[in-house]
Amino acid sequence: MRTVAPAVTRAAAIGTAVAAVGVLAFTALVNSQGTHRQVRAAPTRPVTPVPVSTLPGSIESPAEGTNRPRVTARQKKLWLRGLAGTWTRDGKHTYFRFHVDGTGEWNAFGQKLWTGKATPRDAKTFVLSDPDGHGGAYWQVSLLRGRKLLFAGTRQTFVKAVSRRTSSRS
Repeated sequence: MRTVAPAVTRAAAIGTAVAAVGVLAFTALVNSQGTHRQVRAAPTRPVTPVPVSTLPGSIESPAEGTNRPRVTARQKKLWLRGLAGTWTRDGKHTYFRFHVDGTGEWNAFGQKLWTGKATPRDAKTFVLSDPDGHGGAYWQVSLLRGRKLLFAGTRQTFVKAVSRRTSSRS
């Protein structure tokens, strides 16, 4: 193995030291010629107002108001029954699984991404929330035609998996 001669090492060290001294001298020169006034950052405002529903921790959407019809517990139970089951995206790797009581989970490649509860807004739209109450307008699922489910957070479509019990009856 070849070794570097001490003269080369010494020359590299001296060159680095001279460059560092040059940078320091240049910085000191620039700082001494400038005026020493305080620069204040201008206050910033969003271009458009941010709806409360998109802030973390909010569950209500801007469309929800007091003029929505009252939904009975019986209707909610019926709607949740339609949501219950496993909804897959790509085989068995990414899926939502909902139970009849509205509790559910979202899994991807063996990791739980979400666990919480689906609350029906109407027969086809369900708001998702976790035990801490976090959610948002984008944190919902919608039932589509043809046994499909759309997750608003990623705009991905999931297909309802055929359960073993119903497939063995036919």
